[in-house]
Amino acid sequence: MDPTTSTPSRPPHDGLRLLAVEDHGIGRVLLQAMLAPLGVDATVVADGLSALRVAEQESFDVVFVDLGLPDVPGERLAADLARTRGAAQARIVAVTGRRRPQELPPVFVDWLEKPFSVRDLDALLGRCGHRAVRRA
Repeated sequence: MDPTTSTPSRPPHDGLRLLAVEDHGIGRVLLQAMLAPLGVDATVVADGLSALRVAEQESFDVVFVDLGLPDVPGERLAADLARTRGAAQARIVAVTGRRRPQELPPVFVDWLEKPFSVRDLDALLGRCGHRAVRRA
């Protein structure tokens, strides 16, 4: 609770809708656990096809795309997601264990290098800006 009010304080990214594509099971579990205390409403899927299906049915503020997916190159998936109804206005972030290139493909607004912390996620989401979308 905030000592100056009688209502509990809200998490920093309360209501932010995030879609993440992560092929490793433990990575999906960890990401959900790291985003929850930040107030993020996260949908975490295992592959590109699932991401495209979800993005046609729900709207998101931010999309995390793992560049090392086994079923589709992350750069291509990001471009495809940017054309969906639910992610067309989303901020798309590249997530990878690789080093950041000099220039990101234009579909990406930022880069998140693995491993990362809750603090890293909080800072990244702050850079992306919070404009909660209406649920589809």
